[in-house]
Amino acid sequence: MRLLYLVRHASPQIQPELPSRDWVLSERGIAEAQTLAGAAADWALEALYSSSETKARATALIIGDAVGLSVRVADAFDELRLADWIDNADEFNDHVRAILEGGEPPRGDESSQEAAARFAAGVRIVEEGPFPAAVVSHGRVLTAWLTSIGAIEDPFEFWRQIPMPGWALIDLDAPRTLRSGFVA
Repeated sequence: MRLLYLVRHASPQIQPELPSRDWVLSERGIAEAQTLAGAAADWALEALYSSSETKARATALIIGDAVGLSVRVADAFDELRLADWIDNADEFNDHVRAILEGGEPPRGDESSQEAAARFAAGVRIVEEGPFPAAVVSHGRVLTAWLTSIGAIEDPFEFWRQIPMPGWALIDLDAPRTLRSGFVA
């Protein structure tokens, strides 16, 4: 049994003038990550990985400090890439729905299939190391990957329900079923 904890990063400080990959954790996000780190102490982690994006790395570092692990950073776990900031929530949701449901990505965004393949390459790196392991990543790319392996059926609704931060557990030897859905 190769248990992998999938972690969505804590709440960032939204800064539309910066690329979202550069957003830091908000004060609330730091507190959320510290609470999550307390839960992670019970996971008996042997390895911890993170997206290269600032908010995910910060979340992972807080977890790593709590459980005594260094963080291995891999851009394979970065968020599904969008070309531009979309400040209208309805337009953003419609945009994400189109991508996650497998449509042609608008405006040169990364497709769900491309993001899932990139994430899968990261999982192959994790598979070479010890377990249990955790990956701190992002909602859209986690959803894309879980959809690609058949673990979820309604990607948009699934994505909307992932708490920030949140975690789920999957056994890589039986990946079509989440052992635990995303919880805060």
